[in-house]
Amino acid sequence: MTGFVRIALGMVAVHLGMGLLFAGAFQFLGLRVLDPAARGAGLAFRLLITPGIIALWPWVGLRWMRAAQGGAFPGAGDEIRSPRRLRSAHGLLWKALAVVVPIGIAAAIWYRPAASPSPRPGATIPQTDNPPALNPSR
Repeated sequence: MTGFVRIALGMVAVHLGMGLLFAGAFQFLGLRVLDPAARGAGLAFRLLITPGIIALWPWVGLRWMRAAQGGAFPGAGDEIRSPRRLRSAHGLLWKALAVVVPIGIAAAIWYRPAASPSPRPGATIPQTDNPPALNPSR
């Protein structure tokens, strides 16, 4: 089990490290390509969007590549989406989360480390006056 956790944490660390490198390049080069309105954006705006860029760097990178090549990408600004279509997409997302989150919680509970065994109900625990480490007669 610990091997799986180490691999998963390693993958998360690599993803975040790549995202950090990507965010630096995107802040200086890609933001103005992807969103011309962000050219004069201040430091506060750039700091605000940085965590999202780090987490979603593969998706943002794909959009950046498509925009740099002159291709259209979803949400380019001239595409209008109907409220019904947005509600449908959000409904699908909520249904997916309603399945995925309980499965994740159940898996976390299933794979948690076993607790130390507790004594049987009514069993007596031997008590000593001096713990073994403090007993001078030994």
